[in-house]
Amino acid sequence: MNQPEYIQTVDAVLTEHTESAVETLRRVLDLLPEIAQVVTLDVMVDQGAEGFLTVQVGLGGPNLYVLNKSIHAHRILFDTFMTPDGLVPNLPLMEGNEFDVGDTLTDCAARWLVKVWRRANHDARGLPVTVESPERYGTALPIKLQ
Repeated sequence: MNQPEYIQTVDAVLTEHTESAVETLRRVLDLLPEIAQVVTLDVMVDQGAEGFLTVQVGLGGPNLYVLNKSIHAHRILFDTFMTPDGLVPNLPLMEGNEFDVGDTLTDCAARWLVKVWRRANHDARGLPVTVESPERYGTALPIKLQ
């Protein structure tokens, strides 16, 4: 699979999960503790960049453990896991590619998160909100949303 085909496939899978991600993001933002100072939408790909993707909400501020525990049950916006039939949701597994899967997957997820954020239409108590990649994948991150 070449890069444009991969992007098209990933975008289609993420689009299928937009509404559930919007609902989950709203729920998390409604739960923001008063001590939260920043909100991050974290895009994480597997270390081998084969196609596993997790997108979750993170909080910053004093006492990170307490902050993130307060949203733990609702923080996952998108997640993949392996079954005998492949990844669920059905993202393609990639190996030995001519393009950087980690960067490409992260960029796709970041673009999707911009749409999810806009559709959620939540002020997040006016806190700064960014899309980030803790593993530093992606070609245009961080993205400041608010």
